[in-house]
Amino acid sequence: MKFLKGQNVTYIALSGRSYTATVVERKMDFKKGLIIKSTTKERDFHYLIEIQKNGTKEHLLCAENQLRILECKKRMAKKAA
Repeated sequence: MKFLKGQNVTYIALSGRSYTATVVERKMDFKKGLIIKSTTKERDFHYLIEIQKNGTKEHLLCAENQLRILECKKRMAKKAA
């Protein structure tokens, strides 16, 4: 598991759109009884994430390959001559 609980990540949806998300739980930390496999497809879920979309919070189960580390690009201030 390369992402940590509480880490900010980028979630890439099946549509290709990306969202800023936070890791809530990891598969190894899931409590007993939480669904960890999709019933429609044979795919394991590795993380429970929280996404803020349109002013509401959503919790999603996702695979590790759908997440990327959130890179905060800092703009360099131009030096005044």
